[in-house]
Amino acid sequence: MQLKLCKNKPFLKTKGFSTFHIEIFNQILLDKTNRRISIEYGYTIQSHSVVDHSRRVMYKLLALEGLSRADHYSHLKYPRKYLFWWKNLLDKNRDKLYACAKEPKFYIED
Repeated sequence: MQLKLCKNKPFLKTKGFSTFHIEIFNQILLDKTNRRISIEYGYTIQSHSVVDHSRRVMYKLLALEGLSRADHYSHLKYPRKYLFWWKNLLDKNRDKLYACAKEPKFYIED
């Protein structure tokens, strides 16, 4: 079985936390699957980038609220079960997140 590789894979050049991470997390809050998000953003189907990017946002939100990762492990592991909880945290801290996020830059494919 061959998998189709995406030609426009978004190689993120920006180190650290960027607005691109918040954008992907918003897609999860819209209840889209990781596979669908990966296809829309040009990642391969096997890529874990969607999960990694969204976890960065979740970690930031927990830190802004002063909550521990250990106590909210299930919220981190299964964010779609807790959509309304995450949505509430994001709405509450959206301005703070965007204030500390960088503008994303991508490597250009030749």
